[in-house]
Amino acid sequence: MSFTQQGKPARIKSVYGHNTGTTAEDVYVCPANSVAEVTFIHIVNGGSSTNTVEVEWYVAADSYNSHFLKGKSLNAGDYVSFNQIDLVLQPGDKIQVTPTSAGHIDTILTVTETFVPVG
Repeated sequence: MSFTQQGKPARIKSVYGHNTGTTAEDVYVCPANSVAEVTFIHIVNGGSSTNTVEVEWYVAADSYNSHFLKGKSLNAGDYVSFNQIDLVLQPGDKIQVTPTSAGHIDTILTVTETFVPVG
């Protein structure tokens, strides 16, 4: 358990994204009154041809996109996993995935959302 979860209501959940186009997909958005700890990201090319992906962490407070993974080429059936990470997202922060060509890119994230009461 991380320091941010001690004594506060929290839930662990996994979410998925399914991108068949070339626009950024918001795979996960940290909800209001919460802090989210991302501990796992898995991106797979389920299409039949090579595709290149970009994973960004959108930091809402700064309106800034941090390029977590840029220009990663994935052959058909290939994947990339980040299972030794610990990103702490604030309300409105996002994890976004953008392929460079239409295809079939799936993303799975595991996050722990900790409720932070107002006041």
